[in-house]
Amino acid sequence: MIREPLRSIKRNRIRPAFLALVALLASLVAAPQLFSDEPYARSRDYDLQHSKISLRFDLDNKKVLGEVTHSLAILRDGTAKIVFDSAGLTIHRVTVNKDAAKFETTAEKLIIPLAAEAKTGDKFEITIRYEGKPTKGMYFILPDKDIQTGPAKSGRKANRKIRITTCRPTTIRMTG
Repeated sequence: MIREPLRSIKRNRIRPAFLALVALLASLVAAPQLFSDEPYARSRDYDLQHSKISLRFDLDNKKVLGEVTHSLAILRDGTAKIVFDSAGLTIHRVTVNKDAAKFETTAEKLIIPLAAEAKTGDKFEITIRYEGKPTKGMYFILPDKDIQTGPAKSGRKANRKIRITTCRPTTIRMTG
């Protein structure tokens, strides 16, 4: 008789602990997708070492016109192409080490085939001239009296030189 109540007590304790463990595991599996717009780590074929960015803005049309020069080093032998994000951008011209280069675009990516497969450590300077109404990474938020301006703090991730030109006095705030 005593054994029966002990079993029910054990069952009553084990069930909530088991459910809590299942909930914890489910939250750990779902957590990466909650904090990132890409649920996986990107493949790294190159190390982006420096970016020089020159931008002009057409605020009336919420359009950006730019030129960026990326200095990078290859991380994998046999790399045949360099891929960049380019959502919402029209690519006009690409150069690789100052020579005109062929390129392909998809809705989200700019793909630059290399003339020959690159080796680990090979360095490239890639310049891209573009324009568009970006849908990822850049947003036009026009002046608002409720928006506070001032310096923002962030950790340094890459070396960048950015020149921004606008057609009228404008406050630019950048993060990332």
